Amino acid sequence: MQPLISVVIPVWNGEKSLECCLRSVMAQSVKDLEIIVVDDGSTDGTWALMERLAAEDDRIRPVHRENGGVSEARNTALPLCRGEFIRFADADDELPPDSMALLLERTRRAGSDLTIAPYVEVMGPVRNVRNLAKRSDSIPTDEYLAFLNRWSNSFYAGVLWNKLFRREIIEKNQVQFISGLHWGEDFAFVCRYLAGAERISYTQALVYDYQRNPGGMTVKQFFDCAR
Repeated sequence: MQPLISVVIPVWNGEKSLECCLRSVMAQSVKDLEIIVVDDGSTDGTWALMERLAAEDDRIRPVHRENGGVSEARNTALPLCRGEFIRFADADDELPPDSMALLLERTRRAGSDLTIAPYVEVMGPVRNVRNLAKRSDSIPTDEYLAFLNRWSNSFYAGVLWNKLFRREIIEKNQVQFISGLHWGEDFAFVCRYLAGAERISYTQALVYDYQRNPGGMTVKQFFDCAR
């Protein structure tokens, strides 16, 4: 049976954080998921952890590959996705319990090709809401591009994990991550995706807990300009 949402999680040496991330996905109020976790050549206990959790929840599909970077790890996952929608997450972050449901409801109600949401930036005990657009309407992609042109360097516009994508658009337009790109690969993917999208929706729902870690995956991709 086709799952509703495919969740793609690349991981490298993530045994300390991956379980919390995966359990937050496993606990989503939307249960019709497949969770594709790509181990990008980890040298710690990541793979053993993935196998243990996959034995506990058959929605988890562990994939192992030689180390090639986050772009190649995600590209490995994309052809395996069977869901109507695709959601990305980083292995050191977590999702609130209704994250999938809120994005899905907004997408379906608006008939949008991409839905964008605010998120919470977590720094130890401090939690800050990051909501650059502060709106909940739907607009044509051309109108959204003006916003993107102004805020292209923001986490809100550029990252993957606060958005819900349609698999059909990714496959039809052969949208992939650029191999060898080690900075801004999220934003490059979003731009390629937008070439095939017609309608963009905003929501005010908080859908992601981003763990602000100076050595983490996302900080390595973007300048310190989260909004």
